[in-house]
Amino acid sequence: KSLNVFNTSCVLADPKTTTDATYQRVEGIIGHEYFHNWTGNRVTCRDWFQLTLKEGLTVFRDQQFSGQVNDSVAVQRIKNVLVVRGSQFREDAGPMSHPIRPDSYIAMDNFYTATVYRKGAEIIRMYDTILTSEGFRKGMDLYFKRHDGSAVTCDDFLAAMADANGVDLNQFSRWYSTSGTPTV
Repeated sequence: KSLNVFNTSCVLADPKTTTDATYQRVEGIIGHEYFHNWTGNRVTCRDWFQLTLKEGLTVFRDQQFSGQVNDSVAVQRIKNVLVVRGSQFREDAGPMSHPIRPDSYIAMDNFYTATVYRKGAEIIRMYDTILTSEGFRKGMDLYFKRHDGSAVTCDDFLAAMADANGVDLNQFSRWYSTSGTPTV
């Protein structure tokens, strides 16, 4: 196992000049990269089109971690929503709008978007909300039991969540293939 921090602006945090917000950002990045040991390394994507499973799930987990470790889940949630509204909504409203699981690409770096990461995390959060945290945990346990050491798809994740909770989530799969910001 290893820990990789790729954001160079967060590698050398100096106690004399680094703000609390930057330290929290460093903490979130470390959490994110650590969680990749499970969601990205132990269970990895079958192909690049499943990237939102690895990144969305990991962003969701690092958001939960950051809220819990800083004793402010509600404040962390507000920060996350502001980021989604500020960057991801803009992306969804523009010519680069795409689903969290695209079915084609021009260049691989086009996959690393706010939609894949942030909207992907919001889709994962919906599982947690719909199934409850206990049901979500049961789904995660089944997901790892079935797929530890394997390459998976978003459909494998959805199936584990549904099977662990005895519910039909087939319509949920539409979230993976629909672009744009939903209107409720």
